Amino acid sequence: MKKFILLLTLFSTLLLAGGTPLVLKSYATNEDIYITNIAKYASEFKTETQEERDDEFELILIDSEEDYSLKQNTTYKFNWIMIKLDENLSSGNYWIEHTAFDFKEHSFKSHQNLEKFSFLERKYLSFHYDKTKDKQRYFLKAIPSTSHVSPLASLYTPQTFSVWIDRYSLKMLISFFLFGLIFMTAIYNGALYLYNREKSFLYYMLMQLFMIVVLIYQTDIIETYVMGDAEDEEIVIFFYFVILEIVILFILFFIRSFLETKKHLPFHDKILHYITLFAIFDLIVFFFPIMLVFKLYTFFLLFVIWVAWLRLKQGYKPALFFIFGWFALMLGVFVSDFFPEESFSFDPILIGSTIEAFFLAIAISYKMREIKNEKEEQKELLVHQSRLASMGEMLGSIAHQWRQPLSRLGYILMNIERRDKERQHTKKLEEASTQLEFMSQTIDDFRNFYAPNKQKEVFSLAKETQNILTLMDFKTIKVELKIKDETTITNYKNEYKQVILNLLSNAKDILLERKISSAKILIEIDGLVVKISDNAGGVKLKEIQKIFEPYFTTKEGGLGIGLYMSKIIVEKNMGGTIDVKNSGNGATFSLCFK
Repeated sequence: MKKFILLLTLFSTLLLAGGTPLVLKSYATNEDIYITNIAKYASEFKTETQEERDDEFELILIDSEEDYSLKQNTTYKFNWIMIKLDENLSSGNYWIEHTAFDFKEHSFKSHQNLEKFSFLERKYLSFHYDKTKDKQRYFLKAIPSTSHVSPLASLYTPQTFSVWIDRYSLKMLISFFLFGLIFMTAIYNGALYLYNREKSFLYYMLMQLFMIVVLIYQTDIIETYVMGDAEDEEIVIFFYFVILEIVILFILFFIRSFLETKKHLPFHDKILHYITLFAIFDLIVFFFPIMLVFKLYTFFLLFVIWVAWLRLKQGYKPALFFIFGWFALMLGVFVSDFFPEESFSFDPILIGSTIEAFFLAIAISYKMREIKNEKEEQKELLVHQSRLASMGEMLGSIAHQWRQPLSRLGYILMNIERRDKERQHTKKLEEASTQLEFMSQTIDDFRNFYAPNKQKEVFSLAKETQNILTLMDFKTIKVELKIKDETTITNYKNEYKQVILNLLSNAKDILLERKISSAKILIEIDGLVVKISDNAGGVKLKEIQKIFEPYFTTKEGGLGIGLYMSKIIVEKNMGGTIDVKNSGNGATFSLCFK
């Protein structure tokens, strides 16, 4: 990437080329003066600014606001232009490029061999100049024109003109190469949309295709063919504004889809939604969109970077490349708007758009990988849920088979109790009845535990944790439950119990495996935070970073799926977070819910 930017910078510095600007003076009159007498009026010629030329034109509305034309206010019939060469100019052949005017008569002498020609729709005149005998001042009788652009001219020597041609050709070659890169990025995103049906890819493709049209205008390729023709210029500028507004609309659609603002940043998504509505209203209602005329898009670009930064802070890694690319585009737009055009031989927006396309391609590739990983996670979750459902069905069958013998044992105990008139076995009978009730309740608890239930419900974290503890046999391990602040949440109860059961089972297994004396598991519940700690010595540093990865396990014969599924359940399904760290003489798993 560094070499790519350096290469663009090198090309930009090499392409600084052009002729020497000439100072033109003009004179308007109703008198038809002969070319041989115009020199007498030299003192009447004045340098004309673009502001003065604009004042000569007014917008004439005909019938309605949609029907309009430009009309020149001046009443003068004849216009003359005076060119004055530098007194230090040496003898030789020269070319003058002239813009926004043409002429039919001139004061050049016949031996100067003046010729008019066009190249790339630009108008030139060539002549020979002999410093010893030719004049430095020449007059041109301009052909009437409707252009509101003030006349311009630049002087070239054959050498500088040849250099300009070479550099202009190189500039166009590189420009179209960059257009090609942006176009290929658009096609690539179109293919991704057809493959994934992800709307952000479609929006980005359309944004880039319309952006190419904007960039063609920005690089003066279109302006070369319409300069000086007022009507053509107005049509081109109008469509330029319309297409630029369409680009902004697709940018808004892309940002909201790519950054998933509706899901993760609902407040900022509403702002983007209102900006979208304003852009649509601006495009439909106003002839020239006010968002562009007043350059309101500058604030919009800054806001987009802020939104991307917030998504990056939330852990959305593609947002990092989005920020780099968007900053390059924003910098190009800022430089183009607030610095003179003559300062650059390459349009800054073209450079910024190319860099933006490069970084956005990386961001989109990263998003593709995340989509693939998310599909794999969903697949694993479905397999996990399918297994739980199968276990639930199996436990249901076991419960059905066990229920009848347990009931018969209950009747037997009742008969024994009736015949035990001396009440010698009352205590033992009560213990047996209690055990039967416990066995029956345990079967119900396990069946409910594995029952598929995708409806959120209100439950107490402390109570459901306590229920899990009654299902487990910790042997010699001391288990302590501390409830600092008991609260209820609305979420998936069974999935919470699955996670707690998995974390407690892991803690129990590692304590027994390492044969820890005075083994202990501490469960702390403080509001929406649940912490499970043990004193098994903690997790190795090289393993703690991988502990939630699929198929990573330190147990002999382990599948490495338990903690991975716990992370998916907590973060994807329940909208919480789960992390682990070593603390004291063991590991602590922390669950945090919203």
